[in-house]
Amino acid sequence: MLFTRRGTGTGRHRLGLAAVTALSLGVLTACGGGSGSSDDAPESTTIKDLVVDVLAEPDSLDPFYRNTAEAQRYYRLVYSSVLQWNEDGTLAPDLAAELPSVSEDGLTWTIKLRPDVTFHDGSALTAADVVHTIEEAQDPENGAVWLSGVAYVKSAKAQGDDTVVIELTEPYAYLDSKLAMIPIISDEDEYAPNKTYATTGNGSGPYRFESLKRGDALKLVRNEGYYGDAYKFETVTFKVIPEDASRIARLTNGESHIVPDLPTDQVELVSKRGAKAETVENNVSRLFAYPSMNADRPTSNVDFRLAIANAIDRQRIVDQVYGGAGRPNSTYLTYGTLHHDEELGESFGEKPDLDKAKEHLAASGVDLDRKLNIIAVKDPNVVSAATIVQANLKELGIEATVDSQDVAGFYANLVSGDYDLILFDSPASTSTGFAPDYVNGGLNSKAANNFAKFKDEQMDALLDTAMTAQGEEAQAEAWRAVQERDVQTQGNIQIAVSQISEAWSNQLAGYQPSATLWLNTLRDVK
Repeated sequence: MLFTRRGTGTGRHRLGLAAVTALSLGVLTACGGGSGSSDDAPESTTIKDLVVDVLAEPDSLDPFYRNTAEAQRYYRLVYSSVLQWNEDGTLAPDLAAELPSVSEDGLTWTIKLRPDVTFHDGSALTAADVVHTIEEAQDPENGAVWLSGVAYVKSAKAQGDDTVVIELTEPYAYLDSKLAMIPIISDEDEYAPNKTYATTGNGSGPYRFESLKRGDALKLVRNEGYYGDAYKFETVTFKVIPEDASRIARLTNGESHIVPDLPTDQVELVSKRGAKAETVENNVSRLFAYPSMNADRPTSNVDFRLAIANAIDRQRIVDQVYGGAGRPNSTYLTYGTLHHDEELGESFGEKPDLDKAKEHLAASGVDLDRKLNIIAVKDPNVVSAATIVQANLKELGIEATVDSQDVAGFYANLVSGDYDLILFDSPASTSTGFAPDYVNGGLNSKAANNFAKFKDEQMDALLDTAMTAQGEEAQAEAWRAVQERDVQTQGNIQIAVSQISEAWSNQLAGYQPSATLWLNTLRDVK
């Protein structure tokens, strides 16, 4: 399987994401315009105050409330987890003193914690805090984005200050991946969703929260009491710069040091201006549409959703929106993820199938007497894709409007169901790192981050099998069944996957972009 830059006239090919995954999850591949000149790159970094220019700020700093890229760039530096992801897709201890011990039946996990870890407020981090974190994530009233990840946890108990014992209802195949994702919070803070940590933080990570100025900057200061190796930078500031041209100018004139989410077609320009830039092949982002499942919305009808899915010109979106650095996508379990099935991932093809779309539209029985309401998250790529979808639907005979909204605005609509379609672009590593179980979080009817409230009993059963299947062969078979049902139902209408590009200063010695959506490789800077 190949990622191909189509329509650019270069004929350049990229190694396929599934192949990369099969060889070694998390391997970085330099693509696009190269990485700039490094002849004068320093042997060690002299930058003390790191500036990262981001397109938008987190709408909340609560590590349980959101798992967007904007939020995770912040709280992965402020909070620690029991385990952590390495860039090669393996797991390592973080707050844990060693990898967990697992019983022969897979139902009991015993975790030994590091001694002498403290939160930023000075209080000790103990087994009670890990138990508290799991229990708060399990409480459906909290609506935590990690709820589906603890669905198989029967109990979590502290044995003294340094040992946590987790009992499972079934041998959950991906608990270790969740232990590397769920940020540990203090049991001394009375947690309230989007209140306790909405505008502040109290983690145990390498940086502590310093200040937040809405619309301007979010500043972190190095945690001098951090239990691990100290990070190079005294401060990390996320500066909100929504214009790509301004971000590129600031990077190349030395005002900033990292530009995540760089438009792929700007990689060569950045390199020519003396900074570094790469397209990270196996860090992919899914473009999809949430269909409202409210009974009074046409998108609650499966045939209507399949009509839309068959009408979309996916290759045009890949070419025009992502400059060819992507590919059409039909399944939630996306390219580059373990157990992705390439044939199913191409089910809806590169080009629209209007005949099939019209068949599904007729079968839906929907006679729309108004314009379809499309909301696009306020991102240039997503808005551009939405206008292409709008044109595609017109060919199908469906008139639509496109409304651009920021994160806070569209989440309110998403929760209420007061929309028809919401287009969103989300990195595949959002909730699980390199593991495939993010699909459970998005399509399981009981998952807190199944925001569109898609409900399909057969899908729930298939996901349950996939989450508990033991062994590679059984897991691959189970996830294929999930993808087959996904193509039949489209609880999220899948559109395309794109590769994420990043630019950074020549002065960052040893830095490479991460294969995750957060700044996982800052720890490697020399």
